[in-house]
Amino acid sequence: MRLNIKGKVLSAILVVAAVILLSELVIANKTDKATATLHMTPLEPLPVSFEPIEGFADSPLRQSILLKERQEKEIARKEAVAKQNEIDQQEKTIYLTFDDGPSAVVNQLLDILGDYQMTATFFMLGPHMKEHSKSVIRMKNEGFGLGLHGVTHDAGKIYSSASAPADEMIEDRKILEDVTGVHSNLIRLPYGSIPYLTEDMRFLLDKNDFQVWDWNIDSRDWELKDRRYVQHTKQAIDQYIEAGVTPVVLLHDKPHTIEYLPELLSYIKKQGYHTKVLTNEQPPVTFQCNGRCHSIS
Repeated sequence: MRLNIKGKVLSAILVVAAVILLSELVIANKTDKATATLHMTPLEPLPVSFEPIEGFADSPLRQSILLKERQEKEIARKEAVAKQNEIDQQEKTIYLTFDDGPSAVVNQLLDILGDYQMTATFFMLGPHMKEHSKSVIRMKNEGFGLGLHGVTHDAGKIYSSASAPADEMIEDRKILEDVTGVHSNLIRLPYGSIPYLTEDMRFLLDKNDFQVWDWNIDSRDWELKDRRYVQHTKQAIDQYIEAGVTPVVLLHDKPHTIEYLPELLSYIKKQGYHTKVLTNEQPPVTFQCNGRCHSIS
């Protein structure tokens, strides 16, 4: 009787042990299959976005980051401009720049510059380059500076959003490349970079390698529209040269400017000044915000 009870107990223990062992084998088998499946099936990548976090774009933190970057860039720009200015002063250099073209009378303008053996940089609008592509090719062949002025020349459009200036200049650059094969980073914003070119806009232009060129002498040809602009520009050039600053003169590709241009070029030549073109490698003369920039809206 005792023997039978012991046998029954032993049998029960063996059954329990067998059940436990079998359970462990099943679990191990499932784990191995799951692990194999994990290694065989590629994991779906987690979605990653490089867009600014909503609400961060206009946050004080981001604005402070942009401001710091701009300040560092401005220090470097001023140092480079000072070095370039020393070279230009030794050569009595003047930079003549013409906006808004190419116009229907641009070839007359190029002829006059050629007659006086002078050169200039042209900041041109995309639609006008398409319309007068042969003149743009002539500019390239004769060694004139080729720059960008956007597409619309409409302040309400080109300053309408943070990306709008860069978008217009990218389109304009593509047009210039299609016409001439020249890749230009030289840009001038319609009406200048103050006050509507905000820090966000400048940041995006920097990211696309654009160099924002303003001026230090406004000829006022757009306002005076007669030989008074020549007298005004002559006086300003003399003042800047005397102060040791290389003149960057704003002019326009317009009939009234061209009419009196020989008088200005004759004066420049008589004073022994020399004209040069702006290049991608040159540090730009750029108006700085210093608290003056704000949205057009």
